[in-house]
Amino acid sequence: MRCKLTTLAISASLALPCTCGLSKDSSHPPLPTSLPEDTFTSLVESSPFTRLLNLSDTLVLSGIALLGETQVLTIVDTEDGSSITVSEQANERGWHMVDIKNPDSLESATASISFEGGEIIRVRYNKERLALTHKRMGYKAQARAQIAKAKEKARNHTGDGPAHGVSQQQVSLLNRISQIKLPEGYRPGDGRNAEESHRLHQNFVQQRMAQMSAVQKGQVGQLWQQQVAVNPQMPNRGAAFVRILEHVSRSKN
Repeated sequence: MRCKLTTLAISASLALPCTCGLSKDSSHPPLPTSLPEDTFTSLVESSPFTRLLNLSDTLVLSGIALLGETQVLTIVDTEDGSSITVSEQANERGWHMVDIKNPDSLESATASISFEGGEIIRVRYNKERLALTHKRMGYKAQARAQIAKAKEKARNHTGDGPAHGVSQQQVSLLNRISQIKLPEGYRPGDGRNAEESHRLHQNFVQQRMAQMSAVQKGQVGQLWQQQVAVNPQMPNRGAAFVRILEHVSRSKN
């Protein structure tokens, strides 16, 4: 299992003030009784607010190499795009290779990896998942570059009006578009991890774009460029793009 992303800390005792049963003449109300220390043990150990990610769902074998007599594997974590090196010797994460079958063929190889704590999972090569992860990381890098460019443009701006150069009329339109309700069929939150959420987003976008005319696709591209210029640090780019799709799909072009 992956590390816990959110933990729930609960006090070992809880005092609840209570005035039931007190008479009007009571000058010394009874103190509330503290609960036993083990009252919340189950919640502390198995928090309902803790999200667990299964490593077997996010790790993909991406490379096999033989360095001297040492077999070295490269594994990609599709959750964050990180590349991890694993061999028979434990790495800095405490992971090490237990066994590998068909090491001469990356496409058919299966590696057994032991994690700190003793859990063992099997990882395999998957070309499609690696390509999607690479593309998703590319989108994130593009977003960072756009934010940096917008900041630099704002610093160097000396003319009248906003640095992004988008008319107030279009800014108002973009603001209205940002209030559009997301369609019910758009549910990237159903994904178990970032990889699945991205796949759900991409599938929805591709299906919607396939139904658009060339003129509509051009409008989508223009509005998206303006949105990026005006709001380079928008919190949810996927949802912002889908709202533009919704706006344009309602047009008569």
